[in-house]
Amino acid sequence: MGVVSRDQGQALAFVTAIRAAQPRRHNETPRIRRSMLKPTVQVHTEEHALVAEFWDCYRLDPAPVKELRSKYEDHLRLNGRPMLVVDLLGVGFAGSAVLGLFVMLVRLVRQRGGQIIFCNVDPTVFEVFRISKLDSMFSFVPDRPAALDRAAQLDQAAQAASSNEAPVPAAPLPPGDAPPRSSGSESSLRRYRRRNL
Repeated sequence: MGVVSRDQGQALAFVTAIRAAQPRRHNETPRIRRSMLKPTVQVHTEEHALVAEFWDCYRLDPAPVKELRSKYEDHLRLNGRPMLVVDLLGVGFAGSAVLGLFVMLVRLVRQRGGQIIFCNVDPTVFEVFRISKLDSMFSFVPDRPAALDRAAQLDQAAQAASSNEAPVPAAPLPPGDAPPRSSGSESSLRRYRRRNL
């Protein structure tokens, strides 16, 4: 900013005084400084799953995902079903910190016999999962009805499996045979270490 001359200062004071003296129109709202939107997660329970939606989250931050984990744990304490549907409608970006939190969450969900099912995923967000090689850890479906159907199928299969008799233990492997490889959910770092160390 440059130096304001005496004449410019008087003109500015005059304009400010005129504006202050003018009556405000009754339909004009005063200018209020609005704060930034606070991203949150809203959850509700369906028959076979807990459904999570992110609000005001074009760029998904870690805080709502941490909040989701807390709400999921509360849901389990109340004997809720372990399936989790995550609706990403409106989310256009998810960074590596968020992906890490989803990986931690999927471990908890799987320990409880559930699965995370994502729906309404923006193509750029799905690409982040794919490039990170995390897409195989989760289920992706186009919309919420498909996600709820998938959760119902998985939940019913899990209930049927748990209601059957105790599973018969697998026959031991003959000496020298290697155990079967993992299904692809092994981390990239673990594969790298195994190959190079």
